[in-house]
Amino acid sequence: MSSRKTTIGIGWVDREHSRFVIYLSRNMDFQGIRSSESLACFIDRVVNPDTNYLKQCGKTIDEVAEVLKSSQFKYRVMRTIKGGSIGKGTAVRGLSDVDLIFPIYDITSVVTLKEHMDGIKSAIDSLLRSRFKVTGSQTTTWAYKTNILVDGSWQEVDIMPILNITNDPSNLTDEEIKMIHTKMRREAGSTEKGYYNRCLRPLQTEFIGKHPEKIKRVIRLIKYWIKTKNHTIIKSIAVELLVIGAWEDLGKPHPGVAEEDISKLVFDKLRNFGNIKLSWTNYYKPTDYPMPSKPYILDPVDPYNNVISEITNHYCGGPHVPSADREVMQQVYQLQRDAERAFNGFN
Repeated sequence: MSSRKTTIGIGWVDREHSRFVIYLSRNMDFQGIRSSESLACFIDRVVNPDTNYLKQCGKTIDEVAEVLKSSQFKYRVMRTIKGGSIGKGTAVRGLSDVDLIFPIYDITSVVTLKEHMDGIKSAIDSLLRSRFKVTGSQTTTWAYKTNILVDGSWQEVDIMPILNITNDPSNLTDEEIKMIHTKMRREAGSTEKGYYNRCLRPLQTEFIGKHPEKIKRVIRLIKYWIKTKNHTIIKSIAVELLVIGAWEDLGKPHPGVAEEDISKLVFDKLRNFGNIKLSWTNYYKPTDYPMPSKPYILDPVDPYNNVISEITNHYCGGPHVPSADREVMQQVYQLQRDAERAFNGFN
């Protein structure tokens, strides 16, 4: 028996199967979306990672982890922890890197890790080059980044050594979280605090990863939009927290809430960037620590980490923008213009 359908505006209701399918006729601002395609279908077709992509990422993680834990690596790795977008379940197909975090057994202080960091990153580089084809390697204060070839596909990899100061970095206790925050309070410099921040990354992964799949679908969509629009001033973690904040502003609605509703609210926040103020009280009380001026998005696990600090430090709400802030503000203005266009696409 054929389904009975009743047309409603831009969609139809399938009464037999009790479902509502939305077809979009409006011009939504996502690269590659088809004129008659629903947002949900677009996310499935273009944005969500497919089985092959996840398999490739998993293969890369396994092989790099195996190398790091081998006897060829001169440092004793306690364990490897999957982080980043893959660990959180928010990876965008073909646009996300692989993050690996690993504590080293005998490195238990910031001073020791700082002393050994260059040697650790050099050892990682040598080890990977002995096992894989490697290109585009670079280092940051806290990490080694490169692209490696695994099973014929190139994959960007971020590898972060961290302090061995907890029993299980992927399952921190309340006492351990408090201990890390206390150590951060005592450290004067942002670099030192950054070493402790990396110890909290698995907790950050857990915080974001526990959210419903509907939220992760919107996170992937906004990440896709950010990346295809080349808004490099916004990090992935900021997108993840913005979407979670929008979902909470909607009252944490049931899983049936439309992805359009959450996405539209995110773009509303982006087009009014100067008003963004986001923080959480799951692991600390923000008012117990120095609060940045708005706009800000505080890391839910690290009271000292404003994930949009570059923008906060240069943000100017008035008509006059000092020359020192002009470059950042030009990027913010472009982001706001694009977000305005995306927001209007939902109307």
